[in-house]
Amino acid sequence: MGRVSLVVDPALEEALRSLSLDSPGAIDRLFARSGGATGRAETALVEPPGSTDKLVLRRLLHGGLLGPLFGSAFLGLRRPLRELRVTALLRSAGAPVPRPALALGRRIAGPFWEAVVGTYLEPDAVDALSFLESAPEPPRLLRVAEAVGSAVRRFHDQGGRHADLHVKNLLVRERDGSAECIVIDLDKARITPGLTPGERMAQIMRLFRSLLKRGVLERVGSRGCSRFFTAYCRDDRPLRRALWKRVDRELRKVAIHKLGYGRPQ
Repeated sequence: MGRVSLVVDPALEEALRSLSLDSPGAIDRLFARSGGATGRAETALVEPPGSTDKLVLRRLLHGGLLGPLFGSAFLGLRRPLRELRVTALLRSAGAPVPRPALALGRRIAGPFWEAVVGTYLEPDAVDALSFLESAPEPPRLLRVAEAVGSAVRRFHDQGGRHADLHVKNLLVRERDGSAECIVIDLDKARITPGLTPGERMAQIMRLFRSLLKRGVLERVGSRGCSRFFTAYCRDDRPLRRALWKRVDRELRKVAIHKLGYGRPQ
């Protein structure tokens, strides 16, 4: 079966060859050992020989109705290559996204391929859901809420438009009394310069709904939501007013979505 690879960081080429990822079944065995299925993707952690950095490899999977039908089979490699390109462009523009590393593709049959995207591991970072489930004390929670609001604003200001901005697609890291946030999993993300307030609010409310669906909204609380919103808007009063105008309408949508929520996953 054919295989193609695209390595963003040339320093990785020799290290990856030593891992023999081009050998038959190597990637399948790697993911089988990890057992790390999350949402639309499986993840595996790799430490290339001779490197002090670790890589997070993510195998792309179809979600929704297509999931049971196609699984990891995609028509060509446009999707993973686009994700790698978008991640690299956002990173170079200063957006808080992971450092891109590579994309791998393996032909399954005919025009169908499976794909893997790799980024560098963010040391000492945990996803925001795990952070909230650890029941952080109020000062820590508010610091992280502010960091998340600031990071999402920077992501949007650079034109980042996430396809699925939810609580597990945010990594948070605390160091020396400060906090930072990284936006991850840019599968199907786009760069759309000049996002409108409506487009920004749609992304923010998707994140809000994920807190509700996962059962952690109460842990964030009104103070945490306020801190996020203040950090997102900063001193941009016109944006703040434009977003607030949409709150009531968006909350009505949340009420409709809530009817379809089952137990948190």
